Amino acid sequence: MDFHQLKIFTKVAETKSFSKAARLIFLSQPTVSSHIIALEKELGVKLFDRIGRETILTPFGEILYEGAIKILSAKEETQLKLLRYMKKIEGELNIYSSSIPAVYFLPKIVREYLNSYPKVKTNIIQKDSMEVIDIISENGGIGIVGMYEEKRCLDYVPLWEDELVIISRYDSVSQNKKEISLSEILDKPFILREKTSGTRKTFEKYLYQVGLSVSHLRTVAEFCSSEAIINAVREGMGVSVVSYKAVSDYKKLNLINCYTIKDIRMLRKFYMILKKGITLSPNAETFSKFIQER
Repeated sequence: MDFHQLKIFTKVAETKSFSKAARLIFLSQPTVSSHIIALEKELGVKLFDRIGRETILTPFGEILYEGAIKILSAKEETQLKLLRYMKKIEGELNIYSSSIPAVYFLPKIVREYLNSYPKVKTNIIQKDSMEVIDIISENGGIGIVGMYEEKRCLDYVPLWEDELVIISRYDSVSQNKKEISLSEILDKPFILREKTSGTRKTFEKYLYQVGLSVSHLRTVAEFCSSEAIINAVREGMGVSVVSYKAVSDYKKLNLINCYTIKDIRMLRKFYMILKKGITLSPNAETFSKFIQER
């Protein structure tokens, strides 16, 4: 029994299929079958039963699976510690991110990461939240998003919390006003993010909780970035909803007015998303742990 055999065994157990496991680990199906047969022969037990089209663990297989996961996890953690110690974390690191994390959270974190691992080159690939979720669901890797979309194949790791706020063109009369009512919002021309934006989906969730939807708004425009929306609001096009992180500097400089909605706190979380069952590169694994410590 070796690490390679245990990895093959766990993939068959997780996919419930010899052929699917073979595709995931880039081996032929006969090779996968031969490794499982060798394991069963060495242990003297049957590890899988065939039920219909699925390959199911036997009770002996379940015991081995539990132990194999611990062994492989310990191996990967040990290798990672050695790589960190030897400072051999290098190469390219792709991070798929929605707009708010890409613009307002990641630059500082990536700078700190590059200070610790100077041989790394990072590529921050900005998409909307749904695009990031689709990419990670399909290909694995690291994604950062501002919404939670239930997908069995993904793990969501909470990172940061922010709040959505309503913004309007600056005027000194309303400068100190902190709240705005829903009825006031419904009466004003409104600017929205695109449909697949995490900001918009979070806003829609809170509207739904009070029996409303975006169809109740006087929507005059949609933009694909918070920066574009802020500029449109400053030009007097209408009011909008954005992450406070995106508008806090404008607020401090009296360039825009900012409000919470009366009796509603529109909190949102940002997550790192990872595909279940996919082993990250040492570089990506190191970054995933690094960002959770920040």
